[in-house]
Amino acid sequence: GGKEGMLFNASMVKSSGIFSEDSLSGKNGIAVMLDSMRRFVADEGLQEMSCWSMVNIALIPSQKTVLVKLGGISVIANALSRHPYNAEVQFRALFSLINLVIPSGTVNMDAADADAIQEQLGDVNDTSERELLDESVEQIVRLVVSAMKTFCTSESILNRASLVLHNLSLNEEYHSVLLLAPGCFQMLEWCLANYRSDSVLQSSASGTLHRLQTTLASNDELRGRFTSLLQEQRRIAELQAHEENVDLPHDNKQAKSS
Repeated sequence: GGKEGMLFNASMVKSSGIFSEDSLSGKNGIAVMLDSMRRFVADEGLQEMSCWSMVNIALIPSQKTVLVKLGGISVIANALSRHPYNAEVQFRALFSLINLVIPSGTVNMDAADADAIQEQLGDVNDTSERELLDESVEQIVRLVVSAMKTFCTSESILNRASLVLHNLSLNEEYHSVLLLAPGCFQMLEWCLANYRSDSVLQSSASGTLHRLQTTLASNDELRGRFTSLLQEQRRIAELQAHEENVDLPHDNKQAKSS
């Protein structure tokens, strides 16, 4: 049970908090959940509810750190990729990414918690959240933009997607990824134009666009690449429109022109 926004306690990161000490797995709840998502990737219900759980887990810094270092971002990306037309999976997966794409700072915890996390993570604990995010950022942006295009009439999905892009844009090093992801800039502009009553969506989209435009104004090389991308997208769109017109049956062409 539970609902979005409720907090899980620290037992989620301690193997002894959920499983007995003689448990065959000895894994903490986060590790078990991620393992289940990997094993049952085709199960839409499991993916949906697990992403829901990750929304809540990420609200506690120590749990968020464990979630990211155990591969949570890549598992979420896999859910987005494998279930592109399931609105609930997309909504909850995007929701869970909002906090996960902001690397945690120094997390204060007692010695027992720190030892428990080190035991569970092992060598993985040496990799920072930022390094893991760097490895996934291009895939994340591509999947977020894809969700925005597929569910362009879903205000709730666009709201969460824009927040993910907004949080990524807080890191200037990711601006080139955002600008060069096909359709990203345009979808943010589209959200601004079409969802004027959603204050959160307006704020996140406009803030992201402002940061990206500031970067473009100060970076000639990136501005040139961005301009070339827009020109190529326009060329492809015109070509597709021409092909669709050519493929129309003769009668339909006459009807269209009349």
